[in-house]
Amino acid sequence: MTKERGGDPPAGGTPPPDPPSPVVERRKKPMVHPAAPAMVHPAAPAPLPKDYAFTFFDPNDAACREILLDPRTTVAQLFAILRQWVPQVQHSVDVIGNEILRRGCHVDDRDGLTDMTLLHYACKAGAHGVGDPAAAVRLSTRLLALGGDAGLRSRWTHMNALHYAAYFDVPELIRTLLRAAAPRGGSGGRD
Repeated sequence: MTKERGGDPPAGGTPPPDPPSPVVERRKKPMVHPAAPAMVHPAAPAPLPKDYAFTFFDPNDAACREILLDPRTTVAQLFAILRQWVPQVQHSVDVIGNEILRRGCHVDDRDGLTDMTLLHYACKAGAHGVGDPAAAVRLSTRLLALGGDAGLRSRWTHMNALHYAAYFDVPELIRTLLRAAAPRGGSGGRD
């Protein structure tokens, strides 16, 4: 039994290949996987520039900024930077949080040392004095829009994002979190 190919072989004498099987073509296409589940990033030390005069990370310093924007800086190292309770870091929570997301971090990934998510860190960073409520609201709003789970609790403190916002007395974040949790579609009891 011969297959008809619809013409003579080309001048080189080799017949054209058979059209690919639809089954084989489906196998060649990349599989579409659902979003990777959230993970816990291992604890790591915060990176600092060589011969740096300070013991904390300052995102406003050119050498630190270079580390922050370097794609080789890991998510675990960026979480370590967020753990530093200094105004220089806490005022830049949105910049650091966005760098973590840019590296493909799931919105609900956790820091291996504190078991906190980016949303926990954002709510903590809203603390007046050390933090910046406006930067914290910007990052929290983005995280919630990306599907961040405000109900997740840290295993160490048993606190969720709303608990952190209330503990650090950040009414702007409390409103943001409550607005995100409000049921959609009705008047919510208000007219």
